[in-house]
Amino acid sequence: MLKKIILSFLLLQCSCQKQVTVSNNLGVPITIEQAKQALAKGVNLSNWFNDYSNPAEYGNHFSSTDMQRIKAAGFTYIRLPIASTILFNESSPSELKPSPLGFIDQAIQSAIQVGLAVVLDPIHNSNDDFEKKLATVSGFADKVSIYWQAVAKYFSKYNPDQLFFEIYNEPHVGTSGFANGVSKSWWWPMQGRFIHAIRQVTINHYLIAGAEGWNNRNELISNIPYKEENVIYNFHFYDPFLFTHQGASWAGWPPAIEAAGVPYPSSPNAVDSLIKATPHQELKDALTWYGSQRYNLDTLVSWVKPVANWAKKYNVMVTCNEFGSYKPYSPRKSRLNWINDMRKALETNQVVWAIWEYDEGFGWINYTNNNRSQPTIDREILTALGL
Repeated sequence: MLKKIILSFLLLQCSCQKQVTVSNNLGVPITIEQAKQALAKGVNLSNWFNDYSNPAEYGNHFSSTDMQRIKAAGFTYIRLPIASTILFNESSPSELKPSPLGFIDQAIQSAIQVGLAVVLDPIHNSNDDFEKKLATVSGFADKVSIYWQAVAKYFSKYNPDQLFFEIYNEPHVGTSGFANGVSKSWWWPMQGRFIHAIRQVTINHYLIAGAEGWNNRNELISNIPYKEENVIYNFHFYDPFLFTHQGASWAGWPPAIEAAGVPYPSSPNAVDSLIKATPHQELKDALTWYGSQRYNLDTLVSWVKPVANWAKKYNVMVTCNEFGSYKPYSPRKSRLNWINDMRKALETNQVVWAIWEYDEGFGWINYTNNNRSQPTIDREILTALGL
């Protein structure tokens, strides 16, 4: 019954909304400067097509009004995270699951209609099972390559200045060690296989590639760029982690989970009262270190600079398509300071970016009484983003 309702809603949407004109070829090639313009300032739309999202909301979780609001705020693109469970059919990887596919296609058209580009991120998982199989199970990578070709074949109808393909979100099996015997070196050649597979389908669309360690910037610059053209290199940035993930129950590091009220910029005086107030020794130690480092704009600039230098050395484009600060436990002014400094650090180093995210724990949209029909815009966050 639910499937029928979803399909009916899709047909209704498609009949009522103006369709984006798409081509049946591989699109006109664009320059690196055009790619930079398209990906200058982005925002992630989380929990629309994740593996824990509500299928009944595929058609309306975000609307054309949201797209218009994003465009009006000054953003140039959306990043669309999609869990592998949504489209990937392991038993027949060349066939994308049809019902979610229609909703995803409509989501992309909704963004393009208002002048936003789209980064399509079709392997964005919230659990490690998929990646463990990818790293350890013989033949599974071949299925994923076929899946990627199916994705590229279907979505390359959108022009290269409208749609960008992101290979994989935050590989980390080699860093986290949840699969015995897998080192961080597994990922770069694996990603190269997917790039090669996609290039059999489209040569003009830009591909976005990242490194092991959850798209770690230092891991990225330890690699040599691929020989293929039109590849953009990506990293994520959530440092200092004690600040950006304070109070986040999923953070995976006890001091961050226990922390609240951590200020930014940091100094010994700024964290002194927090150190005295907490009974947790590990948090005391983390706060002491955090304060002693005196993190500020110069720190963030210095952390991004090696990536910019790497990009210049190899003449490639880099992007940071996730950065943000968890807001429930962060001091308001500190969060604004960090977002402003992080954006400046990226732009100083000529790195295009996307904030994580639109309307949840890291976002700039709030809902009155949790009513999604009553959104309010956090104008100060947009100002911090230079918008």
